[in-house]
Order: sequence, then structure tokens, then C-alpha cells
Amino acid sequence: MGDKAIEYRKPLQRGELDPHRTENTRAGMWAWIGQRASALALVVLVALHLALTYNRLIQFLLLVVIAFHAALGLRVILLDFNLVSVKYHRALIWGLVALGLVVTVIIWYKIY
Repeated sequence: MGDKAIEYRKPLQRGELDPHRTENTRAGMWAWIGQRASALALVVLVALHLALTYNRLIQFLLLVVIAFHAALGLRVILLDFNLVSVKYHRALIWGLVALGLVVTVIIWYKIY
């Protein structure tokens, strides 16, 4: 294993407030809400896709929502397993969503 030890903040004591609790809160909150909204949209779009199988608009929307939901899910995995520092939280959100949209466009043009 590496010589470099991971440095953790000391645990908070009862009643103590974390001075870093508001860092990147808005970005994380909107990412969380976006992922929940995209999950609901996926349920609706899958139902529509089953009912209207060859509708290109529904297929495109389904692909976009899947990419968005997957990008935000990947963000959660990277942050939860400490693979990316929380310092890069906002860049991670925008970078993964942009990557998801690029992959969506590539897939769409390969299919159609």
C-alpha cells in the first residue's frame, strides 16, 4: 500500500457545529433533487416507451434522462467511496453531466 495516509477531520463532539457544513451545499442539494426528479421521469418515460415503442421523441428523452441520472449516480459513488475529493464537488457535477450529454449525442447519432 502507499506511504501516504488519508487525513480525516476529527469527529464532531455532541453539540459541536461543523464549520464546513455549508460548503457546496447548494450544488449537492440540486444534484440530489435532480437525481430524484430524473428517477420519477424515468418511470414515466419507460411507461410511455412501452406504450409508444417507436416514438423518437420519447426514445430521445429516455436516453437523455438515463444519462443524466447515471451521471449523478456516478457522482454519488465517487464521493461516497472517497475516490474524488469533496473540494471538486461542483466540477464533478458539471463534468459528469456534460460527459453524459456527450455520450447521449454520440449514441443518438450512432442509432439514427
